[in-house]
Amino acid sequence: MRYAAILLAALALVGPATASTPRFGLFNLDSDLSRTSRNEFGDVEVAKTADGLTGVVVRCGAGCRLGAGWLAFSRRPHLSAGDVRGATAHRGRVGWSVELRLSPGGRTRWAAFSRSAARHFRTSGVPDVLAVVVDGSIVAAPFASDVRAKGATLELVGFHRADALRAAKLLG
Repeated sequence: MRYAAILLAALALVGPATASTPRFGLFNLDSDLSRTSRNEFGDVEVAKTADGLTGVVVRCGAGCRLGAGWLAFSRRPHLSAGDVRGATAHRGRVGWSVELRLSPGGRTRWAAFSRSAARHFRTSGVPDVLAVVVDGSIVAAPFASDVRAKGATLELVGFHRADALRAAKLLG
């Protein structure tokens, strides 16, 4: 009985941070970031621990240009693993790239998202920053204007070699 209580207490401590962590997700830092991951100026604020963060909680690791720690997103990802039919990694225009072959639903979601990002770019003059999440960690943060789509293929840029290969393996 005591062991069961200890196990339940331990799961309660780590449950919220890991329960909603996606295998793969594409988020928009400008529109999807939770208030708990923004500072008083509205800028991205990376937390030292996942405690107190609500929403989809992801880790910023060594390859994350936002700093080491944790971020929370208040929305679901614009693309998830279910939207991808396959992936390949290769040297790209900016570091390494991952080409995703999107499902019909993924193509529809990407088209809606890219229209919204293009509209925001035209009005603000600043491209949205995306967060590419693999196994619960941000592995790339490309500008929306650097992402290329052609038919059912989407090229995400700005990966380190190891992260690109890991993403392709997970999604392939």
